[in-house]
Amino acid sequence: MGSNKETPDIVIEVIVTSGMLNRKELYKPKKVPEVWFWKSNQINILSLNPGGEYEEVNRSGFLPNLDPALLIKYIAHPDQYDAVTEFVQTIRTIS
Repeated sequence: MGSNKETPDIVIEVIVTSGMLNRKELYKPKKVPEVWFWKSNQINILSLNPGGEYEEVNRSGFLPNLDPALLIKYIAHPDQYDAVTEFVQTIRTIS
C-alpha cells in the first residue's frame, strides 16, 4: 500500500499551458528517476542519467512493457469507462 519514500519513482505531469519554465529542472533536486510529460496527446518520458541530467527515452524503465502510444490511444478515448475496460483487456492479451 504505499511507502514512506521522499522521492517518487515516477512523476507524471499534465501540461495544459505553455510557459517559459523548464519543467524538468523542478525534479532534478529531488532526483526523481523518471518524469513523464503529457501534452497535446503526446507523452514524453525523461529518465535521469548517472550524470544527473534528464534524457528522453522511448520506454519507461519502471514499466518497460507499456507502449506510450497505446496509452495515448486510451487517454484520448471519448468515454473514460470504455477506455479503462478496453485498456485492461488489451494489456491482458499482450502480457
